[in-house]
This record gives sequence, C-alpha cells and structure tokens, in this order.
Amino acid sequence: MKRFSSFLLAAALLAAAFPGRAADNAPPAYLKVCVDSDDAPFSLEANPERGIDVEVAQALAQQLGRPLKLVWVQVPSRGGLGKALRQTIAAGQCDAYLGIPQGPDMGRELAERQLVATGPYLTLGYVLVGKPGSAPPTAATLRRAKKVGATSATPADLYLHRMQLARAPYAGSAALIAALKAGEIELALVWSPALADEAAATLVRATESLDDADLYTGLTVATRNADAALTKEIAMAVDALRSEGRFDAIAQRYGLPRIARR
Repeated sequence: MKRFSSFLLAAALLAAAFPGRAADNAPPAYLKVCVDSDDAPFSLEANPERGIDVEVAQALAQQLGRPLKLVWVQVPSRGGLGKALRQTIAAGQCDAYLGIPQGPDMGRELAERQLVATGPYLTLGYVLVGKPGSAPPTAATLRRAKKVGATSATPADLYLHRMQLARAPYAGSAALIAALKAGEIELALVWSPALADEAAATLVRATESLDDADLYTGLTVATRNADAALTKEIAMAVDALRSEGRFDAIAQRYGLPRIARR
C-alpha cells in the first residue's frame, strides 16, 4: 500500500511540474451540434446517418479537427425555434445550432439569447416550376400565366398577390405539387426543400431565380457570444467550406435545388 501511495504522490508531483503535458495528449473535445429531430431532408433522428445538416455538421467537425456529437432537438409547436434555442444552445446543451434562417426577426431573437449567427452555408427559396414535359418557366411566362399556385400565406403567396398575378393558394407543398402535376395550375412557386422529394422529381424548374429578396433566406449556424474562440473558428470553417462548394455539393446529393441569386 505504501509503495502504491508513493507512486500516486510521484505521479501527482509530475503532473504539477508539467501541467500542459496531460492536456496536450488529451483527445479533442466533441463538437456538439444541435439539429432538428424531424426536418427532412436536413435532419431526421429516425435516420440519423443521413441528412443535409447531418453532413454539414460532419464537415464542420472535420474542418475543426474535432469528433462530432449530434444533439437532436424537438422544436416545440408552441414557442418554435426561439424556444428551442433557449432550451438548448443558450442553456449549454450544444456548441452550435444548424439551420437558423437569416432575417431581422431572427437576428433579434439570437441577440436576446446572447447568440450570434455565421454567414449562410446554404440559400433556400421559392423556385418557379412548371408541369412535367413543359419548357423551363421564366419571369416572362410567369407574368403571362393564367393560374399560378403557391402555399397559402407564405412569402410566395404574398409575392403573387403583390405582383397582381392570378394566384391559387394551396394548403401545403404536397398539395401544390400534386395540383401542378394534375394540370390544375400552369406554374407554381415551390419552397426549394419540397423539391428534394421524389414526388417533385419530374417538375421542370426555372433556370433563373426571381428578383425578389423576400423569396429567399440563408441558413446559418448559431453559436454563443461567450464562446468567442469557438465562434470565430466555426465562422471561418463555414466560410471556407462554402467557398469550396462543399455545402452545395452536399445539398445537391439530396436533390435540393441550388439557388443562384442575381
């Protein structure tokens, strides 16, 4: 027992003499990333190995040289994303939260919770599409169309109303896509993630984006202001991977249209 106690004492003295040695040999800490538990094609806890945001998180962790730990978040129906942010990243459950849309309202939400957003890693928006077998739609064909569909009370619906176009509102993307394929409408403005679904594979997409900023948003990564060094590292990693086209390549593997803004 004395011999063992002497060994422990010697080890403690050695650690005190070289305090940085143990830390240098320690494995890097996990990068804990919050993702939505039910938001296909971005993330889905039931299929945790697949998803755009799952692969974005993997790319970020690899860029930072850290192992990844996904934190699955069930966004509440009451309180939405703001409440989810408060209960997770603001409470220290993760280091970063993916899928945060850009915009002044969200900017205020983040500031209230002492959070900050990176630059966008992907751009989402409403894509002008035509029925299978038609020519790619353009802004000119949109103006001439007799009936254009959009999901009710969305920026796309408001855009059609503002432009005084003959609009037909639908309850959701699935109903909108079905109506276009059935010939009920000539064109539709469809939320780009909905076009990653197999049901939308045969729709003909416009080759240019409509010139209206309200139809688009960027997805960003939220981090804590208090984690200044990590916040800077993640922001730099997002910029580097985006400039390499890494995020666009991930999104396109899942069928998400690339939004090219003019």
